[in-house]
Amino acid sequence: MFRSRLCALILILLIGGCSAADTPRARFDDYLARLARVLDTAVPLARTPPPVAYPAKRALTRIVDTPRTGWIGLFELRRCGLVNLISKRNSILGRVAPPQQRLAYESRLLGGLQRCRTEIDADTALHARLSALIARKRASLPAVFWNATFADDALIGLFSLAGETNGLDPHTAGGPTRRALAGLAGAGEALTAARPLDEKRLGDYYRTLESSEHGGALLQAAHAATEALERATRMLEARLARRPLCFKQRPNRRARVLRTVLLEIYGQRVQPYLSTLVRAGRDWQRAVGSLIAAQHVTIPPPFARYVRATLTGDDTPWTRLDAAIDAHTAVWQEALGQCGLMPGATPAGQRPSRAPSG
Repeated sequence: MFRSRLCALILILLIGGCSAADTPRARFDDYLARLARVLDTAVPLARTPPPVAYPAKRALTRIVDTPRTGWIGLFELRRCGLVNLISKRNSILGRVAPPQQRLAYESRLLGGLQRCRTEIDADTALHARLSALIARKRASLPAVFWNATFADDALIGLFSLAGETNGLDPHTAGGPTRRALAGLAGAGEALTAARPLDEKRLGDYYRTLESSEHGGALLQAAHAATEALERATRMLEARLARRPLCFKQRPNRRARVLRTVLLEIYGQRVQPYLSTLVRAGRDWQRAVGSLIAAQHVTIPPPFARYVRATLTGDDTPWTRLDAAIDAHTAVWQEALGQCGLMPGATPAGQRPSRAPSG
């Protein structure tokens, strides 16, 4: 009777993976269910803390010093060729312009003011007024750039936790999103150096970011993976605490089924996804870090706390995921090590006997 039930269990384990819903969460649920059946236990409740949410826009937005150009005079601005540019910016549409237009405007205005100054005699009042305006505009650029990046709706949505909760698709590495962040970082450095910005290219970056929740999805995926691994580890640890899986490294049928779960389910369906997720997380940390490094403004405390909690601190979703993977690997080694069934090991009953000496 026991043998027939065990054979049926093995058959279920081998053919049950052909599920129509092959999301990462479905893979973890399937893995946990199979492990619970083999160990004859219930899947423990989750107790992993949820990811930290991105700060609210009002907590991130910096006040920008907006020096007016009107006091220079319409005639002088016409000499500089800046009347049309400033008029568009001061219109209703200009005041609600998308971030790529705001950044491009600041770039063109600063460049135009600096070119105009080179054409004005240095000992004139206009030259002095232009120099003062340029200095104030340059001082305001860090806050302008900050508001157009980490305080902008596109990036707030990018880090949102409100999206899909089934886990990150294993084939999604976020390449376009990371390239858009790198492009914005380059734009920040160009703005600081008074180099012109390509508004069309900036628009492409923002459209990519507006259509993505990659940052939030990664945190959700790391949380879900950590939660599943910790629950699986607790099941294995509880089983080993009750009694050894094998004695004298002699494998039994249950141990062989457990090894099948390790090789066929964890090794082929879960572990490759974990590798992709860890790699995507590291790439994401570098991409966000490059945009943070391009900032030349005092970082708002809520954002600094968020970065420590999710990217750079000692207790982030990524450090917890690394720890969960290590702990899960260790408990598998302990469990199957009792039976001589770890990949590459030879069970006790199959080891060649030592030849008698002399």
